[in-house]
Order: sequence, then structure tokens, then C-alpha cells
Amino acid sequence: MNILDDLFHGCALEAWLEIAEATGQWPPDSESVRRRAYELYEAALRERHEENPVDKHVEP
Repeated sequence: MNILDDLFHGCALEAWLEIAEATGQWPPDSESVRRRAYELYEAALRERHEENPVDKHVEP
């Protein structure tokens, strides 16, 4: 398995490149990258859940 196949690591790389391009900083600010990575990750999880909702409620 490639590390970038992992959802969070893919989001982290996307955030790192996005912040670097937007700010021109090299390397980009780690706190900005961290915040953006979590925004992207949470959005990806929401999208994944909307595409494949799982009902965790179990009737007794």
C-alpha cells in the first residue's frame, strides 16, 4: 500500500502543496498546513459518508 493511498496522508499532501503555493513559503507554515489538512480530511469523510451512509443503530 502506498502511503498516499491513505485518506489523511493524501489530504495532508494536498494541504502542504496548496499552502506552499498560496503563500510562497518553502517549506509552508506547519500550523496552516495542519489546519487545512484537517479541513480537507473532514470534508472527504463527509463526502464518503454521504456516498455510503452506514446506519449504526441496531434494534434489540
